[in-house]
Amino acid sequence: MEPSNSAINTRIILREYASKGVNSTSCFSIDKSQPVHSVDSLSEGQVLVKTFALSVDPHLRIYISAPEGSSGFNSPSEQHPLGEPMASIGVGTVIASRSVLFKTGDHVRSVTMPWQSFSVVADYTLIKLPQKEDVPLLSYLGVLGMPAFTAYLGIITIGKAKARETVLVSAGSGAVGQIVVQLAKIHGLHVIGLAGSDEKTAFVKSIGADAVINYKACDNLDAAIKQVIPQGIDIYFDSVGGSILDAAILNLNAYVRVILCGSMSSFGADKSLTEGVKNLDALITKEVTMKGMIYSLHSGTQDEIEFFQEMSQLVEQGKITFKVDERSGLESAPQALVDLYAGKNFGKVVVKVE
Repeated sequence: MEPSNSAINTRIILREYASKGVNSTSCFSIDKSQPVHSVDSLSEGQVLVKTFALSVDPHLRIYISAPEGSSGFNSPSEQHPLGEPMASIGVGTVIASRSVLFKTGDHVRSVTMPWQSFSVVADYTLIKLPQKEDVPLLSYLGVLGMPAFTAYLGIITIGKAKARETVLVSAGSGAVGQIVVQLAKIHGLHVIGLAGSDEKTAFVKSIGADAVINYKACDNLDAAIKQVIPQGIDIYFDSVGGSILDAAILNLNAYVRVILCGSMSSFGADKSLTEGVKNLDALITKEVTMKGMIYSLHSGTQDEIEFFQEMSQLVEQGKITFKVDERSGLESAPQALVDLYAGKNFGKVVVKVE
């Protein structure tokens, strides 16, 4: 259904860059001054998309941090422009089209969906999604989207997981970690998770982990890992970095794989005051392979095709559980991002716009 001529397009604007971590919503503003674009305003190759839901992810900090701020890892070329709607991975429905690739009613996903109710989008930036009655559109931001594909890349494609190996998964209740836990278990691995509360620990256990360590309740994480995994770690899936990575390194077996997915422990930290990882020498003596990965570099590849085939079957068979931390309304997006960095989320954070 096309919007009425009087419809207002709510937008979340990036008004300033964050210099000391994303700990406040003050760098965003809410704008309700512009009407929705008319269908007649579309150019060839453009579609009008009604946003259904937006993904809130750790990597967004790269785009909203001041380059001279405390983060020290971004550059002006990576920054999102001030005065423009924030953007992230999102899904929506085409309500008008001047593209031969899309028609009204198509469900689409974009990695740069603007944080606004309606958007005029170039067709080459969109992916058409399957429309299945038993697969909610929200699934393409989670269990069939970026978090699950990241998990698959790490544990299957890059990690080359083998049955009977032992994997330690940091942030086991997180968007990526919960899929790593389940995929590893399905492929016959011995799975140990890390989580930061009793509630999250119970959840990771419920989705198949053989054991879970509440790292916030440990005085000595190295000792706790040794107690639970006396045989040592064959694969470590890291989304946290910092002291947790350090403790995991001390428990690695020889010739194993470390998959680097994120570094949540240092997001917002002053790099000049942050201690580096101390146990890297163990990677040399044990001939460990450590590899980072970026989802976007694998999007559209054969890896993603294989992921979608396997994960779709697992979802249809009811073998995968996925916990979503759903926020309601577009205006909740800034606080959802702040909560993510504060560790107040439980599961994959999405903002349902409607």
